[in-house]
Amino acid sequence: MKYEITIREVTRLVTVEVEGAMHRVSWSETGEDGAVVEESHLVDLLRPSPEAFQMLIDGQSWEAGCVASEEGYLVDVVGVTTAVGVIDPRRKALRLGAASAGGMVATQMPGRVVRILVQAGDVVRKGQPLIVIEAMKMENEMKSPIDGTVGEVYVSEATAVDSGARLIRVDA
Repeated sequence: MKYEITIREVTRLVTVEVEGAMHRVSWSETGEDGAVVEESHLVDLLRPSPEAFQMLIDGQSWEAGCVASEEGYLVDVVGVTTAVGVIDPRRKALRLGAASAGGMVATQMPGRVVRILVQAGDVVRKGQPLIVIEAMKMENEMKSPIDGTVGEVYVSEATAVDSGARLIRVDA
């Protein structure tokens, strides 16, 4: 699984792969001298409570507090709290599908319509949830890309949708 992780305004594409009971966490970045530096760590992770992690990283023990925030997570390690933005590329693709076509909400991934939250004629605001799509076992809210009125709903609940399918049109 790949994630976009942002820490202190630096974004990296991080790969997490399962290796037995542990996880291999890898990324690469360009150093100040222009050379590409690759890192990879073997991580064993326990979560004794929803806000706490116990980790064994390359054989070294760490504890971290972790609380969800609007941008991702606030992570506390040895008394230092850092904001960490996390974007799952699958969710990003679904969100980009909603925003890329002006007032047209479409999906870039195949999935299933879970809930339709609006109907034709409803007045909506930019960012308002319109429809919930399940893709790869995750539910994703698709939001209105503009302020306007729902012109047409092209799908119904419990139906499968293909990649690129039009879902809802919002007229300005």
